[in-house]
Amino acid sequence: MPNPKSEIRNPKSAVPVIGLVGGVGAGKSTVAQMMAEEGCRVVDADRIAHDVLSEEDVKARVRDTFGDAVFTPEGEVDRDRLGRLVFADEERRKALEEIVHPRILARMVDDVEAAGAEGPPAVVIDAPLILEKRLASWCDSVVYIDVPVEVRYRRLREARGWSPSEIQRRETSQIPLKNKRRRADTIIDNSASPEHTREHVRRVLARLGARRQS
Repeated sequence: MPNPKSEIRNPKSAVPVIGLVGGVGAGKSTVAQMMAEEGCRVVDADRIAHDVLSEEDVKARVRDTFGDAVFTPEGEVDRDRLGRLVFADEERRKALEEIVHPRILARMVDDVEAAGAEGPPAVVIDAPLILEKRLASWCDSVVYIDVPVEVRYRRLREARGWSPSEIQRRETSQIPLKNKRRRADTIIDNSASPEHTREHVRRVLARLGARRQS
């Protein structure tokens, strides 16, 4: 794999590395889970971010920067409150990224290397900013999860109670969907039934030589 155009060292992997991209609510985690069921190892940036926000020194920096309002009574970061705050203000979003992104990216490097060493059919990166943070240079293939906007909005309204304006605020921190689609190597349609999506997942893995041998 080529060296990434960033200060993050390039993880080495003996198996294909797949990066998932798409709009907010496109179902990247759903596709990642289907790939896991085919034997792939998933590196989940959201889980890593949750762990990072639980570290005491990170919590101290978050409290200093954003105040007590983004914490639960138990002293943990309230990710929903923090998310609403930072996605409404670009400067605050950048301030949070400065606190957490270096640690998240370092953890992702370690996890990709460790997962690849286990010899799965592929390592899958489920992260919201693969193209924005130049993580595509880690990947042998970037897969775009295609879902019509009205379907994504309905799913997010039902699952998280997000309004269209909240979704739009979160998407403004990412590159336009047409650019993500153009820069992807292949597309998975996740707009219909789970069986339909699973068939697309299996085709993509087969094309990459990453299907689990039965």
